[in-house]
Amino acid sequence: MSHSKRSDGSEPAVAGRRWRAGAVGGLVAGAGMGAVLHFGLGLMPTIGALVRTETVPAGWVVHLFNSILFGGLFVAVFDRPFFADLRGDVGGCLSLGVVHSALLGVITGGLLLPAAIAIEGATSLPVPTLPVPGLTASFEFGAVIAVAHLLYGLVLGRVFAAFTLADGAIDWLPIDPVDR
Repeated sequence: MSHSKRSDGSEPAVAGRRWRAGAVGGLVAGAGMGAVLHFGLGLMPTIGALVRTETVPAGWVVHLFNSILFGGLFVAVFDRPFFADLRGDVGGCLSLGVVHSALLGVITGGLLLPAAIAIEGATSLPVPTLPVPGLTASFEFGAVIAVAHLLYGLVLGRVFAAFTLADGAIDWLPIDPVDR
């Protein structure tokens, strides 16, 4: 039985597994990150406001949709021969996930979110503040956002490893290791 190869030398089934890994990893990581954003800062209504529905459910839908897309972006960027060594073990996948989420934090927080707010006609980002006003609240807000992105990257990298590495299994994630 012959298998066709892609231009990068990988078989289509393997490539498909990586895309599924990115989507599922993005969803699971987005759920964890969303919990930090929701319970730590109450940000889900603000995220929902990006689609003109300032509610918690809308925020979750937008956040999880974007999380899946960003999981796909992870695969699009890091499923390249240049990163093959890092993708070859769990620690490398975790590292790639952290780098990916840090870059996402800078790009989304520093570029895309302010642009979306400006398109909606707002003059400032409607960020809820923590009970402590002033500099401390700003620092705590930034710290929670950083932890949320770190969690996203670690979970994304770990789930990606579970899908793509023979020794990357996670007991609670029902993926047959024979299919790797």
